[in-house]
Amino acid sequence: MATHTIACPFCGLVCDDLGLDQDRVDVRGCAKAAAGFARRPAIVEHRIAGRAVPLDEAAAAAAKLLGGARLPLVSGLAADLAGIRGLIALADRLGAVIDRWQSSAQQANLALQQHAGALTATFGEIANRADVVLLLGADPAARQPRFFERLLRNGGALYRTAPPHVAFIGPAAAAPADPAVSERVFVAEDALLDAVGALAAIGEGQKLAATTTLPLPALSALAERLAAARYGTIVWDIAAFPAAARGAALAILLRLMRQLTRRTRCVGLPLGGEDNAQGAATAMLWQAGWPGRLSFAAGVPQHDPWGNDAERLVAAGEIDALLWVAALTAAAAPKSGVPTVAILAADAPEAAAEVEIRVGIPGIDHGGAMLRADAVVALPLTAARPSGLPSVAAAAAAILAHLPAAS
Repeated sequence: MATHTIACPFCGLVCDDLGLDQDRVDVRGCAKAAAGFARRPAIVEHRIAGRAVPLDEAAAAAAKLLGGARLPLVSGLAADLAGIRGLIALADRLGAVIDRWQSSAQQANLALQQHAGALTATFGEIANRADVVLLLGADPAARQPRFFERLLRNGGALYRTAPPHVAFIGPAAAAPADPAVSERVFVAEDALLDAVGALAAIGEGQKLAATTTLPLPALSALAERLAAARYGTIVWDIAAFPAAARGAALAILLRLMRQLTRRTRCVGLPLGGEDNAQGAATAMLWQAGWPGRLSFAAGVPQHDPWGNDAERLVAAGEIDALLWVAALTAAAAPKSGVPTVAILAADAPEAAAEVEIRVGIPGIDHGGAMLRADAVVALPLTAARPSGLPSVAAAAAAILAHLPAAS
C-alpha cells in the first residue's frame, strides 16, 4: 500500500512530513512522535462513579453535575480545534470559566503582544531566511525534538546560502547539545534576565561596568553579530525566566528586537504550542475576543488574567465543579476537592472523577486539526488507527445536548 504523508500532533511543530503505511507511522526519528503514536487504549468504558455506562448516560450525568454548579471550571483543553470549539460552546452554556491549565507562560507572551505589539515570524520564514539565531534559556529540542532539523539544518533554504550561526545564552545545564549550536554563553539561571538586559544595552551603545555575573565580552560579540545579521531570530522559552521576571524579560526582548530592526531585521519566536495550546488561545480569541482566561458567568465573555486563572481558582477554592479535558495527553486532573467530570484519552489511567468519558486521541483514533506553534496555520490530522472512540467535540456536544437551551 502507498505511504501517505500525515501531521504529528505531539508537539508544537506539528511536523507534516511523517509517513503512514496502513497503521505504521514513520516518525522520521522523533522520539516524542514515536512515543505518541505508540499509545494504545487501556480504558474505553465511560463511567459514572466507577460503573461502566453508555456515552449518552455519562453525558447526562456530566450535564447534571456541571449544570448544577455555581461556578464550574473547564480546563486542561488538550484537544484538537473542533474539540476546543465544542468546549467553548459548553462553557458558554454553563456560565463557566474556561482556561488552559498552566497557561501562565503562554499568557505572558500574549500579554506582550496585546500591550506592546510583537515582531514575529513563521517557521517558514526562519527556515528560509534566518542567518543568526539566538536561543535563550532552554534547549528547543527538549520540547520540539526536530526543531534544529526542521528550522535550522533544513536543506533547500530559499534565501540563505549556508546554515545560520546559532548561539545560546543560559545555564550550562540547559544548553542544547545539537551541533548546529556553535556559540554558548553560560550564565546562571537567576542572571538570565540581566544577560538579556545587557545585550539590549550594549546594542544601544551603553558602556557597562565589569561584573562577575555576566560574561560581557561574549555578550558584546553576540550583540555585534545580531546587528550585522541580515535576518536575526531570537527564540525563547519564557518559562526559563522566574515567574516574577517574565514581564520584564519580554519587555526587554521587544526593546532589543525593535532596536535591531531599525538597522536590519530581527524577529522573535516564543517556544510552546504543546497539546494545541496555540489552538486553544486562537479559538477563544476568534470566538470570544480574548485568547484565554475567559468567564461566561455573566452571560457574556469576560477576560480577567488574574481572576480567571485556572490554577488560582482551584488553589483558592473558588470553583464548585471541574471539567477536565486531556485527549492529546494522558495528564490527570489536578486535585481540586470539587466534583469532577473528566474527558480523557483512552490510554489515561483511571481518574478520581465522578464521571469519566473516554475519547480518542486526535491524529490516531480520529482526524482533526491542530494549530502550529507559530500560530499561522492549522494543519489537518489524519486518523493513523481509526477507532470507534468519540472525539472531544462529540463528547462536548453530548453533554451540551443534556443542558437546558440558552435563554
